[in-house]
Amino acid sequence: MFTKNLKLLGLAMVAEDASFSIGVFVLLMLGVGLTLTQIATVVAGFLICSAVFQIPAGIFADRYGNKTSILIGAVIMTAGFGVFAFANSFLAFLFGYSLMGAGQAMKQGADVAFIYNELKRCGRQTSFKKIYGKLEFYLNLFWVLASISGGFLYVWSPRLPFLLEFGFSILSIPLIIALTEVSIPKVSKSVVKHIKESMVYSFKTPGFSKIFVFSALIGSLAVVTFQYLQPFYIELGIKEQYFGAIAAATFLFRAFGALYSDQVGKWFSIDKYLVLHSLVFTLFLLFFGMSQNWVLILGFVAIFYFLRGLYNPTITDFINNRVEDTKRSTLLSVNSQFLTVFSSLIMLVTGLVASQFSLQVVFFVVACLSNVFLILYVLSLRKVEA
Repeated sequence: MFTKNLKLLGLAMVAEDASFSIGVFVLLMLGVGLTLTQIATVVAGFLICSAVFQIPAGIFADRYGNKTSILIGAVIMTAGFGVFAFANSFLAFLFGYSLMGAGQAMKQGADVAFIYNELKRCGRQTSFKKIYGKLEFYLNLFWVLASISGGFLYVWSPRLPFLLEFGFSILSIPLIIALTEVSIPKVSKSVVKHIKESMVYSFKTPGFSKIFVFSALIGSLAVVTFQYLQPFYIELGIKEQYFGAIAAATFLFRAFGALYSDQVGKWFSIDKYLVLHSLVFTLFLLFFGMSQNWVLILGFVAIFYFLRGLYNPTITDFINNRVEDTKRSTLLSVNSQFLTVFSSLIMLVTGLVASQFSLQVVFFVVACLSNVFLILYVLSLRKVEA
């Protein structure tokens, strides 16, 4: 099922985002003395840098090759992991995480486009959603093991999970170099015209634009909420050594969501999936604000992350099947940029809310935003192409 190129890229994707620290990275910053507002700013720095580089990275990948863009992204991310692993101050964390954001922008979109183009080269592009779902499944299974071990390693030595991520990220570079670039038609138009055409298609194409925009909106809310889960677990009295196991459980549910994305897609059209995703997310956040029962809360987290597992294969398949080869990386990057811009803005606002009020208020604010986006989408929805 996986060609040599896809196997190499899959291994590189594991190495460049090993996620040993995913369950404890906020704890490290809290331990060094950063406030929730500063942590929100660090995360916003990641998102802002990712947003700034998204469209240029997509255009670069479409014009000069996805492999080249992925490689540059891996080098920048490796530098970011190194800075973050040794950081001891707000500015150092901000710089390291911002580098990671820039690196992610260079590879995000380019890696998905590379997978689709590789399958298209083999005449198997119609199986993209199924194969990408399986790739996400295997990645999430690795993240399950990494996050469990990272939680216990953090208790033993707080810097160790971050040093492991740095080491794994270095390993991704030779794997990417070993990839064989998949050729696509050469882009002959100017950069300005390329951007203009991509923007027009993104925001003015019937049956495409509403889903393109709304998927980024609900994705941004999920990104923001994730940053507040670890402080919330502390408030619930959950011990730090279990944070990695909790993150692992979310990866496991997300893995099965990705694995079954192709089958679930046969039951729900994409517009219905997005409405369901947003509705569950709103209820999930409101429940956070009203309950202190950590067992029920973790149950809601599990349901939500199963739905999140459906997200990437569903949205990327929708975009890939509706854009031409010379715009694929750019359109995927525009979608990611829209997501990261909203994430960074909401992150800065919620960081201020967190500094003045409780985390329950933060969750309530995000739930209100989710509900507003949902209502606007449903009101604008007449008949969306699935």
